[in-house]
Amino acid sequence: MIPKNIITELFMYFARFPKREGIYPLFNIGESTIPGYNELKTQVDNLTEHSLVDIDNYIFAANLEAVKARVNNIAAGENYLFVDFGEIDFDIDQRNRHIDSAALAISVAYRMNSFSADTIEQSLVFAHSFDKLVAIRNKIIEEQECQRWLKLISDNHRFVPLVSKDLSSLGWTMMFDREGYDTLGAKQI
Repeated sequence: MIPKNIITELFMYFARFPKREGIYPLFNIGESTIPGYNELKTQVDNLTEHSLVDIDNYIFAANLEAVKARVNNIAAGENYLFVDFGEIDFDIDQRNRHIDSAALAISVAYRMNSFSADTIEQSLVFAHSFDKLVAIRNKIIEEQECQRWLKLISDNHRFVPLVSKDLSSLGWTMMFDREGYDTLGAKQI
């Protein structure tokens, strides 16, 4: 059984953007005894909406070592969508409302052969990455009224350049928050 929470919602929502072939390497062990693994792979197989943006690969992780290993297996010149789910904060306000907030980041980047001195090549990589990330952002905004969890995404988004020698990558990252009242069901306890 697939857990219904922010992590699986994020995975499936953003899995619609890259090419389906770029998602399958995430399931690198084939089958698992972890509940939900095989069902999640089946959901990817059955995605009716996929390849919405021309992105070659998908990376979904919070583990930096796993991210590095995955990026190292991407061919130079290919792009990827990286969804980074991070810290989740819990708070109670003066009205005893439980407020849950998650810091999220999505990146579109290109794996580079090397960081050459050719600034035109780098500029074009930044331009292509930016266009793809803006297309994803615009789809999020378009769908906010349709999908429950998207309504909780902040209206403020920050775009920052991604320059990583560790990942041999250039691109853009969009940072945003998902915040809502008792989204994790603490009041039901």
